[in-house]
Parts: sequence; C-alpha cells; structure tokens
Amino acid sequence: MSGKPKKKISGVPLIVLDLLRQHPDGLDIEQIREIGGIKGQQHLDKRVRELYPFFEITRTIHGKKTIYRLVRELPDGEYEFGNISKTLRAKILHRDGRRCRMCGKTVDEDGIRLHVDHKIPREWGGSLAEENLWALCSVCNEGKRNYFSSFDAELMQSILTHESVHRRIVEMLRARAGQWVDCDLLEFVANFEDYQTDWRKRLRELRYFGLEIETKNVKEEKRTLSRYRLNNWVDLPTDLSEAARRFEVDRAKRNRLKDLG
Repeated sequence: MSGKPKKKISGVPLIVLDLLRQHPDGLDIEQIREIGGIKGQQHLDKRVRELYPFFEITRTIHGKKTIYRLVRELPDGEYEFGNISKTLRAKILHRDGRRCRMCGKTVDEDGIRLHVDHKIPREWGGSLAEENLWALCSVCNEGKRNYFSSFDAELMQSILTHESVHRRIVEMLRARAGQWVDCDLLEFVANFEDYQTDWRKRLRELRYFGLEIETKNVKEEKRTLSRYRLNNWVDLPTDLSEAARRFEVDRAKRNRLKDLG
C-alpha cells in the first residue's frame, strides 16, 4: 500500500500514516505513540481521525484497547474534504423536520439544539452522502458518540446495512448473545433508517419466532434503563416484518374463534 495521498498530509498524521503502513495488522494508540516517538499529543486519536477522509481505517476492540488498521487509500471519487457545509446542514435539518431522529424531540416544541451527524461514523466507513446524515439533538449526539466509540466498526457496519428494523435489532442482540444490551444501543440501531416510536414493539415481536429475550430495568444515575439479553437462537423468517404481521393476524383469528366457542 504505497503512493502519495492526493492531499498533503504532514506532521503527526503523516507519522501515524507511515506507522500504519508499516504495521498492516494494526496498532493501538499507545503503540503509535511509543513507536513513533510522539510526545505532547494528549488526543492522539484525533490525529488518526484526520486521515479518515482519505484512507479507509478500521477500528477493532481488543480488551480495553482500540486497534487501528489501514485498509486502503481511498480513490479520487471517494475522497471527502472538510466538514458538513452550512448548505448541506440546512438541507438535512429541513428534511428531518427539525426533529432529533433518535429521541424524537423537536426544536419548536422542546427547545433543543440540533446537530447534523453521520449515521455510520466516518471511522466506520460512513460518508458525507445525504442518506448517511441525520439530525440529532445535543444530548443524543454526545451520548451516541461516547457510547458507541468502543464498538467494533466492522460489526456495526454489518448490522446497519440491514433495511429491516427487526433484523437490525435481532442482529445486535445476536452479536452480544448472553450479554445485557442497553436500550440506548437498540434504539440507535432501530432508528438508524427512520425514527421509530414503537421500536420496543418490534423487539417484542421477535419473541413470536421462539427467541428468548430477557428484560430487566436498572437505575443509572437519574435514569431507569431497560436492558435486554438474548438467551438462544433459532432460524428466523427472511421477512421478519411480514412474518410478525401474519402472526398477529392469525392470533387475532384464534382469539375470535375462542371467544365464539
């Protein structure tokens, strides 16, 4: 993987780039700092992110460490320069009805401040395309950034490619089978394509197919959070939404016959 980047990269980002090229299996931040002899960079991860518009760099979690691996230099057509423009930001806010796509709060009714953020983060391969941008309030935007920073990029990319809300939820649970999953994470993957007021109903519908999904509530500071745990796995219908609809129709028919008889 050689060749000069088409935008001049210098200083610490260039050192990071050279190190990642020399170590194809990837390095964590402390290894980058030590091998590169980098001093005085408290937020070295930000220097790594400066490479994202021009290079595909994956992040994977190993224990408490995040491993950065250089995959490729992006071709001309995939280069992304700068931040989201004011014009694009205004367009996304108008498209989303000045509503946070995660919590549903609005500027007019709730007095929130909205940001335009990437659905799939840049470090997960997300682009500046309109379909990858959405409006988020300050609370959801900050919470998403902090909470999801430790998740495996390839896993999240795979989950978020599913069009079905049911499928995104169940694949997230499956990826962490036997572990408790916070409602915030499930809400994020459910709302990825569109704001879902009833995403919990979609989750409950997954039990129709024989999945054992355990639920508990926990107190965390001033919030009470729901957590979910998938305890088994079964083969699922291809079209989960249609299968859930048929199940409810058939159940309603059985209940009517029971009432009559």
